[in-house]
Order: sequence, then C-alpha cells, then structure tokens
Amino acid sequence: MKNISKTYKEPTKESLPTFSQFITNFFAALTQVFNLQKNISEVKTLRRTTKIIMSIMLIATVASFAFGNDYTFSGWIGLITGIAVVLNLILVDQGRLTNYSWGVLGCVVWLIIAINNRLIGDIASQSFYLVMQFVGLYVWHNQISKQSSKDELTSRSFTWLNGLFWLVVTFIIYFVVLFFSKRLNGTQVYLDATLLPLGIVGQVLMTYGYRSQWIAWITLDIVNIIIWYNQLQIVSPASTSMFVLQVIMFINSLYGLYLWYYGQQKKDN
Repeated sequence: MKNISKTYKEPTKESLPTFSQFITNFFAALTQVFNLQKNISEVKTLRRTTKIIMSIMLIATVASFAFGNDYTFSGWIGLITGIAVVLNLILVDQGRLTNYSWGVLGCVVWLIIAINNRLIGDIASQSFYLVMQFVGLYVWHNQISKQSSKDELTSRSFTWLNGLFWLVVTFIIYFVVLFFSKRLNGTQVYLDATLLPLGIVGQVLMTYGYRSQWIAWITLDIVNIIIWYNQLQIVSPASTSMFVLQVIMFINSLYGLYLWYYGQQKKDN
C-alpha cells in the first residue's frame, strides 16, 4: 500500500462526468474487478508476507468449519463467507482493485447469515456494504487510473476536524440503529447497534482511500468478536465459522493498519 500522507495534495476540481461517461467508466470498473485473469494476477503479485498471512487466514477459516461440525446450509454459507472475506481483506491491505469482487460475494453470503441470526444491525450493515462495493469499485478505478502507478491505490490522511466530524456521525447513527433494533426485538442490541455506524465510517473512508479507516475497522472487529462469541455460546447458525472469522479480521486489520501507514517505507517484495 502506497503512503503519501506527507506529500498528498488534493486534486484540482474537475467537471463532473456526463451520464454516458459515468456509465462507461462504471462498466469499465466492473469489467476489471470481475476479470478472472486480473483477480489471479493481483493475488499472485501480493507481497510475500501478505501471502503468508493470507494462507494462515484461509487455513484457519477452513479448519474452523471442519471442527465446527456444522454442515448445514448455514454452515456452508459461513465457510463461503469466510473465504470471500479473507481474500477481500488481503487485497484491501495492498490497495488492489479486485478486492471488490470478493467484497460483493462476502456481503451477499454474510447478509444471509445475519438474517438467520436476526442481527438487525448486522443486516443493515451488510446491506450498506453491498451497495458501497459498487460505489467503491467505481471510485478506486477512477483514482488508480489517475495515478502514475496503476498497481495499488495511494493512501491519504485527513485533518483532526474531519475526524471529529466522523466521530459525531458515528454516535448519531448508533442511537438511531439502537432505537430500531429495540423495536424490532434484535439480538444483543447495544453491541449490534455499533456495527452499522462503524461500518459506514470505515467503508466511506476506505472508498476514498483514507488510512484512518483502520481505526473504525479495528473497533468494529473487537465488537464483532464479542457478538459472535456470545452467539457461539447459544450455538446459533454458523457461529463457529463466524467467530473465527472475526478474530481473523481483527488480526488482518492490524496488518492493514501497518501497510497503509508504514508499508511503503519498508516494502517487502
């Protein structure tokens, strides 16, 4: 992941694309994101350290499914979710565009699990994530096409004032989600209500290449670990696979934080 936080300059204002230009650019982004050859290439060219972490995460995901003894439909969905999310996260770590192909798959299957577990906040979060995958692939495609290097998205930072704004947004959305979760008899409502606001902040910051996204993701992962540990105690659908996935996501977020802040300074080919 390239880091230019000290040298980044906001781009000059450009005229908005026409509708036909937007459609052309959007489908060009879709074509690249879901191109099989590009997906394989971007995985093969990951850093050596990243490949090792990816392998460990995938092995842990498959092992948790095997030892969980949950071979129901929900169990298999949990496995697919885990694999898709691992690949999505690893590609995000290095700013690779094809992360969105796995992100779409991961959101769809995770949404099915959240519905089965009646996690209202998680349902809202995954619905939002699914929409943002398509927004993100369009934005990343445009940003990468304007960079001198076309391999990875360049990260950037924002001001403390922007950070304060997103903190306030997080709390406002939290109380809104909490209100509806209580009305809809959701599960673990106080914890579950944090998922959507943290997800919105993290996803928006990720979409526009801000490295501070990892603060939101790490907080979200900790909450998810607690939620799915509690679900594991009552043997809910796909709980074993999902709990292990949350731990994996937390570890990955720490690695992603390192890459987006310091990765370019110590490049590991």
